[in-house]
Amino acid sequence: MSRQGDRLWRGVGALLLIAGGLAGTLTDISGPEGAGTLLLLGFPLAILGLVLVVQGKRAPLAIRVECSRHRHLPERLQARRTGRPPRG
Repeated sequence: MSRQGDRLWRGVGALLLIAGGLAGTLTDISGPEGAGTLLLLGFPLAILGLVLVVQGKRAPLAIRVECSRHRHLPERLQARRTGRPPRG
């Protein structure tokens, strides 16, 4: 994992976190009409940004593994070692 690539992901996370915070601030300023939509879009951006700031490059890698067929690999290896049939 390169240090520069990790900084890039953390920078993107910081930008998303700031964008989510700005969406919340604009929601408070703009008033009740249409404010809920802006807040509903800004909150997930802020959460995603926070995850990227904390985890860096590991977050997209974990999502890629979770979406692949290899997410059950540790369970299957452990089941093979203990002699149990694997689940699923």
